[in-house]
Amino acid sequence: MQYESPDNNLIRLEMPNPQGASGNYFEQISHTCVMTGMQIRKGDIIDAVTPIFQPLEADRSIRSELYIGKQQGGDGGGGDIFLQFGYVLVGLRFQTVNYYGHEAINALSLIWRRWLNGQVTNEELVSEPLIPQLPPYVKTFGSAEKVEVYVPDEYVAIGICGRASSYVNTLSLIAGKPAFDISAIVRTQDINALVRVNRQEIEQKLIQEQTDADEAAERDRQRAQLEQQQEQADRDATNYQLSCEFSGGTRSVTDGLSVVTFNDDDSAAFDGKLRLLYPNRSFIRVNFELLEPVTFAVLYLSHLSSGMGGRKGYSPVNIEVNKKCVAANHDPRSDNYTVDRFEIASYLHVGTNEITITLGNITTHYWIEWLKLLIKLPYLILLAERE
Repeated sequence: MQYESPDNNLIRLEMPNPQGASGNYFEQISHTCVMTGMQIRKGDIIDAVTPIFQPLEADRSIRSELYIGKQQGGDGGGGDIFLQFGYVLVGLRFQTVNYYGHEAINALSLIWRRWLNGQVTNEELVSEPLIPQLPPYVKTFGSAEKVEVYVPDEYVAIGICGRASSYVNTLSLIAGKPAFDISAIVRTQDINALVRVNRQEIEQKLIQEQTDADEAAERDRQRAQLEQQQEQADRDATNYQLSCEFSGGTRSVTDGLSVVTFNDDDSAAFDGKLRLLYPNRSFIRVNFELLEPVTFAVLYLSHLSSGMGGRKGYSPVNIEVNKKCVAANHDPRSDNYTVDRFEIASYLHVGTNEITITLGNITTHYWIEWLKLLIKLPYLILLAERE
């Protein structure tokens, strides 16, 4: 893809599309600035990029003020600033993966060259690659593809282009020879289209975001520890377990449990999870027999709501035991699989019991990894079964 300009001072580099990038096309150009860095957000993958510009003086030296363009991508993940004073951006290195069926960038390095006496030199700096760590529950398809984008000699980056949705699908640079013969009005409009920022302020903002993320991670750690303690206590209090794991097309179900699903997808591509698709129609139905009343029983679910544009999704389910509501519109977390616990002893009876998990009025998909039933049965029943 090339940009046609009368003075041939502007070139859009070819936009990499190695695995069929989706998302909406974007571009940002500043004819009177050079691009010296980016603000980058990352979570599972590169969520968003924001170009950082610096204006040029009439003598072609770089002014100290910083201007940022518009963020491209979603609001997920945390942020980092990649900026080198006295250097101009000339290239990108990244790799792409197929992230839930769409191309995404999951590693990114910036390449600068030193700007000296109004010209770009051969002295080069390359940032350490920003590589998000994909959590184990994320499934990618195919192998990662490495991409490198360089501006031509004597050119510098004066903008970015690419495709983005809730994250960055693909990315390239717009190269230019900064034009000094355009009118002062155009120069002013070009600068005013950007937002002047203070580096310390945006760094402080990113530090606060990281602090908030660290505090949230610590709360999650403490919650997970309490959940593990609670599950161990339930195991100690019970003597009978029924479970089903959804393992990518083949389900592992313990004896005594019958599982039926409707309007779902548990193909091997989803790496051991089952997805409910259709609001108010998809369901999971579990049946099992009890010979005598139970004294204690809990239901555990490991499940997830799909995220939406880097934000919390909404995938509520209704949980019923023997046609009685245990939880209505229960919406699990979106950022990772979470384990929820429901006490159900009072809903069970002698004979056939049925647990139904029905998809509600969703806006995103619902995923379930496994379910477990921990039940306290009378000792004599267990003894009779052994004999």
